[in-house]
This record gives sequence, C-alpha cells and structure tokens, in this order.
Amino acid sequence: MEIGTSPRIKSSRKRITYKPSEWRVHQFEIWSGELVCRAAALRVAGALLIWVGGSGAADLNEVALGMPAREDGAGRAALASSLMGADGAATALARRLAAALARPVYVCSGLVFDRFTMPLVERGLMAEIKSRPECF
Repeated sequence: MEIGTSPRIKSSRKRITYKPSEWRVHQFEIWSGELVCRAAALRVAGALLIWVGGSGAADLNEVALGMPAREDGAGRAALASSLMGADGAATALARRLAAALARPVYVCSGLVFDRFTMPLVERGLMAEIKSRPECF
C-alpha cells in the first residue's frame, strides 16, 4: 500500500454530468424620487427568495416565509410566519407575495420599514413582477 492512500477508497467509473444551476438571480432598485431600497429575487423551481435592503452592506434584520393556500382551500388567504426577527413588515409582505404568486416566498429584509416606506416597497416589487414575470 502506498503512503497517503486509504485502503477504503477505490476508483470510481461513474459518469459525472454537470447541469446548469436552476437558481435565477434578478437584482433591481426601487425608486420613489430617490432610492428607497435595493432588492434581489432568487428563483428556484417551486420557491422564491426576495431580499430587500439598503444601499450599504447586506444586513439581515428579518426573515419571513409566506405559504400560499392549498388549492382545495377555497377562499383561504396565504399564511406567513416570521423565521427571524420581529413579526413585522417582512411577514406581511411574504403573505401577500405568496398569495399573488401561488408559491412559497421567503422575504429577507435588511432594513426596518415604516408605514410610509413599506407601501412604496410593495408597489415597486409588484411593478417589477409585472414587468419581468420570468424573473419571479
């Protein structure tokens, strides 16, 4: 036995095939006269992660998950839960996006939004979703 080799490791004849990543990343900014925030949408089959933050470092203050209602649950709204941080604006945004997109949506927020800036962020996100649906 050679030095530096393990007796349990045997050569493999398996074929390794590489495929392109299924993750799709779309970055954009939300403006209302001035920069409100930067956002990134990371889409994978069956789910969406949206990060909303400032122009500086990528902070993480709040994480929420929104789940759409089951198809047989007629009239039920989407559900959302805070995964990290206070139960605030990210939770409400995750609930509304999950209902609108009919898929699980994670919302990660690097900023604390108030009652004036949150509607601007929501309108900006919905406008971006309508203009670039392939990214969401």
